[in-house]
Amino acid sequence: MTQDNGAPGSSTQPDSTPASLGRLAQDVAVTLWPSFLAASVATMVFFAFLDPLLFGEAAGSPGWLENRMAGYAAGFFFFWVICTLSSALTLYLVRTARPTAAGRSR
Repeated sequence: MTQDNGAPGSSTQPDSTPASLGRLAQDVAVTLWPSFLAASVATMVFFAFLDPLLFGEAAGSPGWLENRMAGYAAGFFFFWVICTLSSALTLYLVRTARPTAAGRSR
């Protein structure tokens, strides 16, 4: 039985290259991370001007919306869903774009 001494070229040396994500995992990451950042900014801007308790005062609004933190959370997740749909549509359009010939103007 041979012992690995860590010398270059030894057959039992572990691969030092990082594991790459699959295409689906990359697509999910490319979609969710920018949409998370955009939703964070949208939430900050939106709630800088509007108080979520104003929505809870309307007739027929749900009882859980009377809590300010629940309003912030609902607003953030609303913006995140909208931004995720936008990012997913962009990813779809980029992946399905027809290749153009090099040197041709569009």
